[in-house]
Amino acid sequence: MPAADVQSHPQRPPSNGGADQVLDMISYGVPFRLTAESPEMLERMRRQAPYGSAPCLAAPSGGRNFSLRAAPSGTTYQVLADGKLLVNGAAMALALVQLGGQLTIHVAEYAPDLVFVHAGVVAWQSRALLLPGVSHAGKSTLVAELVRAGATYYSDEFALLDSQGRVHPFARDLRLRQPGKPDQTSVPLAQLNGRAGTGALTVSMVVFAEYAENACWAPEPLSEGRAVLEMLLHTVPVQRTPARVLATVSATVKNAAVRKTLRGEAVPAAQALIAALSAGGAPA
Repeated sequence: MPAADVQSHPQRPPSNGGADQVLDMISYGVPFRLTAESPEMLERMRRQAPYGSAPCLAAPSGGRNFSLRAAPSGTTYQVLADGKLLVNGAAMALALVQLGGQLTIHVAEYAPDLVFVHAGVVAWQSRALLLPGVSHAGKSTLVAELVRAGATYYSDEFALLDSQGRVHPFARDLRLRQPGKPDQTSVPLAQLNGRAGTGALTVSMVVFAEYAENACWAPEPLSEGRAVLEMLLHTVPVQRTPARVLATVSATVKNAAVRKTLRGEAVPAAQALIAALSAGGAPA
């Protein structure tokens, strides 16, 4: 997104003297600054920036300043935004992961031209499928299975919707949980023999399919009004720009088949979804 599209944010504070290492970046029209105590730490912070971020030659005004620094104990780290403490007393690896999460939510909150919805997204024969859901609902696992089956990968975290209701790629590495382990592992798309989407698509299908052990696959249709309400529950900037979000979500579901169901294992669910996309209908 061009810098001219940047919305206004709280003014960033000045850098802490000449010793700090600084990198200005922009992601989907949202500027932010990274500040660290060393070039090495700054590079590690840069790797946590949201998918689609790029350095800025000239710092846009109004971006937030995210910093990572050693805690007073000297053995753990702190994450701050505009001087406000967000994370305290974390090991370096955990502090970096939490920084990445804070950066992504910041971009999702303030992106001027796109609405971010917590959802997995794939495409099949140019038909886009959205799988909205909260964390631990099984979005990434189902997306991975769809990609293994040949679907085009768009996202395992956010559906990026424009004002026309089209979905755009957010094709970061997938993050999957191993059985019995709470932490996520980054899985490159190539490891799944997958391919990433490159253009915006109209949404053909929206399926709310939360995982539950031994659940039966039984999709039920949702009305357009109910679909909009369900989508709003998973939308990031709904409280800040409700009118824009409502219009975008309404445009997204207007011509889409919308279903809701619990699901068991990912393989049969993926098979049912691909069969429906292939037929141009809704999952049965």
